[in-house]
Amino acid sequence: MEVRSKVKKILGQWRHKKVQNDWTNKNVVVFGDSIVAGQELVREETPYRDAVYAKLASYYLNAHKLENFAETGTGQFKGQHHLDHLTGWTHSFEGSIQHYRQEIQQADVVLIAYGNNDWKQPNPDGSLHTLDEVKVKLRENIQRIRLINHHVQLVGVLETLAFRKHKPAWHLEGPNGFTYQEMLSAFIEVYQECDIPIFDIRDYHLGNHMDEYVDDRDHFTLPVHQLIAKCLADFVRNGYKSPTQRFGETVKFIFDGNLFKESDMRDQLISKINELSKKGKRSEILWFDLVDNYQEAFNKFIVNNNLPTNLKVTNIYQYYAAPLRYNDEIEVLIKKNNELLNNNEVPVIRIVADKLLIMQHDNNWSEEMTQDEFIKLWLKHYISTKDEVYSLKAKRLISIDPLKI
Repeated sequence: MEVRSKVKKILGQWRHKKVQNDWTNKNVVVFGDSIVAGQELVREETPYRDAVYAKLASYYLNAHKLENFAETGTGQFKGQHHLDHLTGWTHSFEGSIQHYRQEIQQADVVLIAYGNNDWKQPNPDGSLHTLDEVKVKLRENIQRIRLINHHVQLVGVLETLAFRKHKPAWHLEGPNGFTYQEMLSAFIEVYQECDIPIFDIRDYHLGNHMDEYVDDRDHFTLPVHQLIAKCLADFVRNGYKSPTQRFGETVKFIFDGNLFKESDMRDQLISKINELSKKGKRSEILWFDLVDNYQEAFNKFIVNNNLPTNLKVTNIYQYYAAPLRYNDEIEVLIKKNNELLNNNEVPVIRIVADKLLIMQHDNNWSEEMTQDEFIKLWLKHYISTKDEVYSLKAKRLISIDPLKI
């Protein structure tokens, strides 16, 4: 009881600490597993630690240095067997904290990026750990860091999603008896309890689709690491708040009709949006038409239908023109030959007959796809496991599981 009281006291003092959201000339430390270590990120001889999102974000934020202590196969309950044997100490989260105590003392920011291995691996001796033990261990490790450095800024990183057999592992139960979803919820619970800001890549529409992972399982491709780095920089600059945290979660409506023409489908949509608004929920319409004078038409749509002013409409073409924009500015799309260009005159979509190609993260054009394929691909990338989603099916507005889109 006495130990728990001391922990609560220190955590209470921490809540009054000023948030350090300026990394200029700061020392940043990362603890995590192979995802942030960069396993399989670069298959040639390039040092993969120099290409991961944490390293790139620290560069964008003008940090003095970043020390990446993440290791493949590690978690809160186990280290990396070969490496442990080689170095003589255990590379678990707890072991790393003890070994890198001096670096923690000198750090301004510590990123914590564990979870995946706590879900998918048993303990080194073959025994299992419960979800409650995951939470207890995380609290203890956070406390260990704060006892070493009272002034350090901690950030919890959620690196979702995992895939198995080419399908999301969200509801898949690991050997320890809990699902990936339950594991992630446990980490969120502890971070919130300890007043630690959470960098969740789902808030930036990343990590939702298998093609963002180099091995179709857990590890991000190089272009996605680069995107996550830009998003982490945005998160830090805005006081450790994502766009979702700044502007609020949205209930998403997939609408494939004409948004600017009266119809029964549109009436259902408007009714549901107003209903949710009375409950304090913000709505977002996802739609797929390419129209001229978009801003003018959208403003009339809001006013003429007495819709809430905080309604968000995300158009598929607008999104591809500026995917990392987090304000409500409207892109002026330029049609040139068979391509759509954004404000910077960069081609983002190519239209060939009745097929489309999109400019991918690696700056190469995708394969040709139909309009329906284009829409489905975008929805699978854009919508995350966090989202509440509705779609119009057989002229009825129904709730749908994000994983079944």
